[in-house]
Amino acid sequence: MMQDGKLYTFLALTGTIPFVAGALLPMFGVAELPVLGALDFVAGSYGLAIICFLAGSHWGTCLSGHSVSSLNLFVISNVIFLAVWFAFIGASLEWAIGTQIIAFLVLLLVDYRLKASGVISAHYVRVRAVATLVATVSLLIILLFK
Repeated sequence: MMQDGKLYTFLALTGTIPFVAGALLPMFGVAELPVLGALDFVAGSYGLAIICFLAGSHWGTCLSGHSVSSLNLFVISNVIFLAVWFAFIGASLEWAIGTQIIAFLVLLLVDYRLKASGVISAHYVRVRAVATLVATVSLLIILLFK
């Protein structure tokens, strides 16, 4: 189980800042950032990175022997990563962001299954749910107002 709830809560919630910035700053006339570029692209590339991180954490769970036997975390995480990566490099940014929204929700569902099996804590899943809600709503706003 996770022991340092304050640290992962802080990291997860501050990790949503780029999504929120990508959704809200254009409403104040800021469409891009110096050096980084267009905010929708920054949020989309950041989303790809976060999904890679979350999928990779499932590998760690599986490798530690604390997986759920009915979930093949190796396969699930690879399918999710490849879907978002191919969408990011091969489709429009709108498709890439839409794929990321689905991926975030699927990864959260996997975490709910891991919690139900006692692999991860209820607190961690609540934090993940809040972070996923903030990220997906932000990404939806980016899509709607692009």
